[in-house]
Amino acid sequence: MHPSPEAPLIHLSSDFIRAKEYLEAIVTSTSDAICTTDTDGRIIYFSPGAEAMTGESSAQMVGRPAHALYVGGREEARRLMRLLRRNGALHNHETKFKARDGRQVHVSMSASLLRDRAGRVIGTLGISKDISARVELETRLRELSITDNLTGLFNRRHFEERLGQEAARARRQRYKLAMILLDLDGFKKVNDTRGHLAGDRVLQEVGKAIAASIRSEVDSAYRYGGDEFVILLPGQDRKRASRVAERLVAGVTRGAAAGSIGFSFGVALLPPSGSLADFVRLADRRMFRMKSARKRAQKSV
Repeated sequence: MHPSPEAPLIHLSSDFIRAKEYLEAIVTSTSDAICTTDTDGRIIYFSPGAEAMTGESSAQMVGRPAHALYVGGREEARRLMRLLRRNGALHNHETKFKARDGRQVHVSMSASLLRDRAGRVIGTLGISKDISARVELETRLRELSITDNLTGLFNRRHFEERLGQEAARARRQRYKLAMILLDLDGFKKVNDTRGHLAGDRVLQEVGKAIAASIRSEVDSAYRYGGDEFVILLPGQDRKRASRVAERLVAGVTRGAAAGSIGFSFGVALLPPSGSLADFVRLADRRMFRMKSARKRAQKSV
């Protein structure tokens, strides 16, 4: 008996169906976001993993422009396409998706151009893994490494790093950069007579007063040493920086924890050239000049 001429087609059809079902099972089971677009940049496939990651349904996303998915919007989508066309593929590219509930989802994306048999580009394929937990942990560890755990201000390590960045930017863009170096007078006496917990409360109050006296996202404040603090004020001249220091000292002096603590400060402007060490030393010398003048005044009373 001769086999039916349709048998190979039936066999091929069943193999195709099994392969299709196998691939669909893989796509459905992964938590990664799989997304494809056409040549106009519109989404044509949005996987269950993408739905779970963003809170958006496939029905809502298919047909929408891909840039609607990115926190960076059109500019980010254009940047990704430039990289894809230049390199042919992306590997572990970090970007951010917008979630339905307002969250920003940090993802690591691998992407490639889709081509037909003739080699023509017919769209893109992107597979993205949620790395939000890793990014959050890295951010937290970074914050811990640059923050003074008592006052909540930045620590000296970060000051030395940030000073170089701020100074380079100020010199490149030709604007002023002021520095305040603040020292607590009589702090050792507080520790000796009222205990270290009282001393810690003084430092915490000073830290809060400094944070309240500077411009958020512009100025930066640091615990430089045991009872020394530094403030960097981009774009401020010496006169305005001195006013910030005086306002800060007045605010802390009114605080309950400060007690008999006094303050000396020095203000310096970044010179057009020269070392950053000289910049710090200039503020330091002016601070000690104020401290010495106060000691002489106290002795003469």
